Amino acid sequence: MENSEKLLEESVQPEEIQRYRIVFEKAREANQLTDQNKFSFAYCLVRSAVKSDVRYGLKLLKELYDSTRKDDAKRDYLFYLAVGNARLNEYEAAIKFLDAILHVQPGNHQAKNLKDEITQRMTRDGYVGMGIAVGAGALLLGGLTAAAMVLLKK
Repeated sequence: MENSEKLLEESVQPEEIQRYRIVFEKAREANQLTDQNKFSFAYCLVRSAVKSDVRYGLKLLKELYDSTRKDDAKRDYLFYLAVGNARLNEYEAAIKFLDAILHVQPGNHQAKNLKDEITQRMTRDGYVGMGIAVGAGALLLGGLTAAAMVLLKK
């Protein structure tokens, strides 16, 4: 579980992203872009602290997934699609990608561990969100009650 948490928390330094971006752009300009160049850059982007980088990494991973027939590659792309979505707090999408892996490879511990970590985050974030909603609801109800009492006294 610790590795999954680390994967979702650690961010790649902007300098490293820039190095991969340069390699990616040069390969693309020279019409020599390989799946490996693209994957390396996408893998770097989904671990960025910048949400727009993560989204671009997800776009590249989706393109890679759609263009390959290799099962091992598809599994890797699905896994990092899950990582990127989880980093954007798009947990349901992340779970769907992990479920796709687990459907084919039920014993995939890496996917299971990441799914467990994401599920814990969903629960934690859900309770936090629910607490905020309940608190706001209580304030609204209290305000309406006070307003009703003022109207009734008149």
